[in-house]
Parts: sequence; structure tokens; C-alpha cells
Amino acid sequence: MSNKLFTKSAFKQALTCPASLYYYYDSEHYANQNNEEGFLQALAEGGQQVGDLAKVYYHVPDECDIKELEYEPALARTAELFQRENVTIAEAAFRWGNCFVRADIIEKKGKQINLIEVKATSWNPDEDSFWQKKRGYENNISRGIRPYLYDVAFQKYVIQNALEADYTVTAFLMMADKRSLAPVDGMNPMFEVVNVNKRAQIRRSPQAAELAESAHVLTAFPVDDICKRIIAGETGEQREEMSGKLFTAFVEEMSRQYVNHQHKFVSVGKQCSTCPFYSKDEEPKKQDGKRECWKEMAHFSEDDFDKPSSSELWSGRAGGKNAEGTIVKSPKGYLMDIGTYFLADVRPEDLPVSKKESVRGELVPETRRLLQLALCTNKANLRDPFNPNIHNGIYLDITNLKSEMRKWRYPLHMIDFETSSAPIPFYKGMHPYEAVAFQFSHHIIAEDGTIRHEGQYLNTEKLHFPNFEFIRELMLQLENDNGTIFRYATHENSILRAIRKQLVRSNEEDKDELVSFIDSITHATRKEQNAGLHHVGKRDMVDLLEIVLRYYYHPDMKGSNSIKAVLPAILNSSAKLREKYSRPIYGKEIKSENYTPDEAIAWIEPGDDGKVKNPYKCLKDIASFLEVSEAELNEYEAISEEDRAEGSDDTIANGGAALAAYTKLQFSDEKWTKAIEKALYRYCELDTMSMVFIWEYFHEMTGV
Repeated sequence: MSNKLFTKSAFKQALTCPASLYYYYDSEHYANQNNEEGFLQALAEGGQQVGDLAKVYYHVPDECDIKELEYEPALARTAELFQRENVTIAEAAFRWGNCFVRADIIEKKGKQINLIEVKATSWNPDEDSFWQKKRGYENNISRGIRPYLYDVAFQKYVIQNALEADYTVTAFLMMADKRSLAPVDGMNPMFEVVNVNKRAQIRRSPQAAELAESAHVLTAFPVDDICKRIIAGETGEQREEMSGKLFTAFVEEMSRQYVNHQHKFVSVGKQCSTCPFYSKDEEPKKQDGKRECWKEMAHFSEDDFDKPSSSELWSGRAGGKNAEGTIVKSPKGYLMDIGTYFLADVRPEDLPVSKKESVRGELVPETRRLLQLALCTNKANLRDPFNPNIHNGIYLDITNLKSEMRKWRYPLHMIDFETSSAPIPFYKGMHPYEAVAFQFSHHIIAEDGTIRHEGQYLNTEKLHFPNFEFIRELMLQLENDNGTIFRYATHENSILRAIRKQLVRSNEEDKDELVSFIDSITHATRKEQNAGLHHVGKRDMVDLLEIVLRYYYHPDMKGSNSIKAVLPAILNSSAKLREKYSRPIYGKEIKSENYTPDEAIAWIEPGDDGKVKNPYKCLKDIASFLEVSEAELNEYEAISEEDRAEGSDDTIANGGAALAAYTKLQFSDEKWTKAIEKALYRYCELDTMSMVFIWEYFHEMTGV
């Protein structure tokens, strides 16, 4: 194992959990699930694109973009460039003691050093603040921006100490400026993300150089004063964030612990629920750091890892009421942090109390958590209030669900959107992270129960702004009747309200008609309501997630209400659905836009555990849609490092993958475009078919 220095990424890992530094250091022997998402995550989030755009804005010449990966060559090249009086460097390297940083951008002007850290996040100084606004916490850095400010403070600390005393280092945090507008079409595709040896890299187009002279969408915000306060240990959150220590003491201890590869444990708690240092059964076996921590600190046996965890509880928070009956929060916030590790050990009084009142006995967050606890522990005193609605271990409030379903008007419309919000806009005149709606799917259920995949939309034209065309097509498909429209969660409502704003400021000839349509099927967002707008459309979409939350719970959901968790639970709840969809009827008996009768499919496959295999795991990967010869396909498998993400990254099975695939669509040649289109169509179609499955189960159980 080679010797390692305490880098920016190691510092970030230490802030997350000091114990994890040991596993992060030894990637050869310890599993790290974050390593498996590198390319897909880079493609979807746009971080490397933003970093490369910053190089353009700062006119960094190729000779000053330090490519050396090893410590010593990178340090030597930086020292060589620092001989110049004035120079701008990308990835300049600095070492002080055990610490090593590579700065995104360094501007050297004599003895003045401007440190520019570039992040793919957005900022609007007219609305956002670096400081918390809550009374009593004004000296604390806002949680959302905190990791980025700590990152740049760590760099300033190392660089200032690494340089001679007469140098002055001034820190800036460069982010997508939400006030700015893209000056040209096609900015995003000028920075193509490619996969080289399983690492994301940028292939920059020649036209990108012209962006340096146009209006910028990134702004370097001054953060030097905040960084000085962080380094001096003067910000209020430090002891909580850094294991009871202030900044310099924390850096000193963590850097020593890291470079010496010391295995030091800390108390287990909420942070462990997101720990990536665990091993999956299906992958080549590596050591499981997460298990090591729990065995050492919580004295877990192997059997304990199979017990339902308190982290599975919806939100996982601790709370309750005090002696006066006032709602309170636990000082530490989460059940794991108060030493309650198993669901079986959670007491009703440990749970947060809901401010929402139940109507006709419908589930609210408080009672839903109690229900989850009751079904998991099977304690009679917890189950008794829910027993009238528990059927074969599954909760379904048939009476109230019937009442709800009788309000629905046929035909029923199930819709789902796929959207992008990139830090570097695709289209001229768009703000960073402004929504682009590039795809929807639409299923219809007739009053006689007939199901059909009615329509879909996907923008396949490169550099074409799709939002208004998207709305026109959606309106065409929904305006022929007055049937109830369903979405799952708030996303579709939020996107339609965002497009409404775009329409209002546009010059589209039919914008009034399109705005009227959007108003008819949406309601005002919370932000709009806070601004005084209290609108509810006559045909406002029904949120199927809210229906699930109020009337249905299956223990297999384990506190998750994502449609990816609800779908297999629904299918496992109904023998009728399992029998129906284990036959290849979809595409034949049920009309589909993407499956022909000759390729009709069965959505249901048995899993190894005897339960239904999640249909999302049955979707084909992009490569299967390539219309190439066998020889070309073999060549593709052999040399695809630069052209695609490998393995599971090549299957579109979640919203992040769909976003990444759409981004890839903007860069791809014709054969790839067709393959990506087919994969996207089938993924989005399954999203609305999943909503159909939920309705079918509810219909089966209620008869409505």
C-alpha cells in the first residue's frame, strides 16, 4: 500500500465520519459503494463540466493545467509555474505537513494568490445566505453551503502555510449564478463527459473558448472572511461538526490519523445509515468497514445485522412530548443517536409527534410511524388500533380509500415526467439549474378497466429547447376528456409551474392557452403560496403518493415511500396481479407505445427470495438496443470505455440515470441516439405503468 497524504477528499470524509478514514484510505481491501457511481454521477451532476468551464473563464492555458496525478510531479510542476510573476494555474498542488491539496484555479499576481474553488451548485446572493437565519444560530454557517465553505477553508489553510510568509491567499467560491443567463445555445454539450478507464473526463469543443468573452454563468463569490473565521475556530457549528474540536486541532488530528492509517472508532449513529463502506453480496468480496464499526462500537453479532434497523423507520427521527405535552425534538435528532438501533426497541414515546391532524382516521406521519413499528414488532398493544385495516400483514384502509376513489373521474390518466436541471444550461437565455422537461409517459385506465399506454414524448432533437413543445403535446393528450390526472409526488406539479413562468415571459403565440392549461391541472407551489398566490386548478392532479401515505403500508417498504419501493410491495400484496402480469400480455393485450405484440413482455419475474423481482431491475440496458452487427457489438463491448458507462450504469432504471442518459443523448452519434431513446422510452413507460399497478391493486381491494 502506497503512502498517502491528507487530501481535500480525505478531509471531506473525515467531516462525514472520522472512523471512515481508515476504510477510505485502504480502497484496495475495503468496499466503497461511492466508487461505483463515478461516471454516472459526474454525467448527471455536471461537476466536471463546471470545473472545465471555469478554466475557460480564467483563460487557463493547457501548459498551466497540471495533469500529473502523483504528489511529487504535481508539486514540482506547480513550483515551476510559480516562478512566473503572474500565472493562472488549474489543479495547482500544495503540501504542508501531512496535508495535500490541488486547487481548482489559482491566480498568482506577484505575491497575491487568488484561490478559486469551483462547485456545481447554484447561488443567488439576493436570496441565499452563508449564515443561518434561525435565532440563536446566526454564528453558524448554513448547512447547505457548509461543506463547500469548509472545503475552501481547508485549502486556504494548507496553501497559506505551504507558501512563504509574504504571500497572501484570498479565497473565492465559484458557483453557478442563478441570476445569470446562458449567452448561447449549446453551452452544455461544449463540455462532453466521457468515460476513460472508468473515470469521467471532459472532452471540450473548440467553440468553448469563445465563452470566455461572453456573459458568464459562473461567479466567483468572495468567501475569504468566512474562511478566516472557520480557520480561527470562530463559527458556531464547529464542535458539533468536528468531533468536539475546532478547525486546526481537527485537521491536525485527522491528518495524522489518516497518513498513519490508524483505525480509530467513533460512536455509531445516524451517519452510519449512509455509510458507503459496505460490501454487496453480488460483488467480489471486499472487507466491510461498516460491519467492523458496528461490531466494535455497538457489539453487534452477525445475527444483529439481519434485524430491522431503527434507520428504516420513516425519517428515523426521535422526538415526542415533554411533561407539559409540548412537542419536542430529541437533542440528537435521530433514534440511532440515542442508542436505539433496532426497530423492536423503539418505543412510541421515542417518535416525533405530528402536527398534522388525522381526518377520519387516515394515516398521518405520526400514526404511519406507529403502524410501521406495529407491523415490524407485531406487539399487540401497538397493532390493536390498526387491526381493522390489517389484511395478511398488510395495512390497507379500504373504507377511507373507497371514499377517496369515488371522487375520481374516468378515464384515469397516469403521467410521469423526466427532467433536467443542469448547472451549465443547454439553451440560450436559461438560468443555471432551470428546469428542462424532456420526456413524459402517459397511461390511461378506462371505466371498464381497460389499460393502454396512450402516449409519450421525448425530445430527440439536439440543442432544441423542449419545454413549450412538451406542454403542447401533454395538452393534446389530456384535453379530450375531464378524467382525473395522477402524478406520483410533487415533481410534476413543480415542473409545470416552472414552465408556466417561462411561458409568461416568452413570446409564444399560444402562451395564454398553454398557461391556462397548466393552471387547470396544477396548484400553487409553496413558494408561490408564500408570495400570496393561492391557486388550485379545477382539474388539479391527484398525488398518488399522498394516497399511499394515507391508506397503504407494506412492511417490505421499510419506511421508504418511493415508487421504486412501493411497486414491488404492491405486486407482492396481490396474487391476482402476480398471476396476470407473469404472462407476456403487455404489448399484446395491453397496448404499448414501445412493446409490439411480437415482443410482449411479462412484468413479473420471481426473485431469488421467492418474492417478485422489482420490474425496474428487468429493464434492458442501452447496448441491447444498438442496431449493429454482432461483430460491431463485440467491438463495442471491448472498447466502450470512452463511449459509455459500464455495467449497471448502462441501464436506465432511475431518474438520475434517465437524466444522465438525456445528457448523453446530446453528445451521441445516430446509432447511440436511437439506443438511448429506446431505453428512455421504456424506463419512463414503466414509471406510469407502476402507477397503474397501484391503481389496479386498490381497485381489486375496494371494487371502486
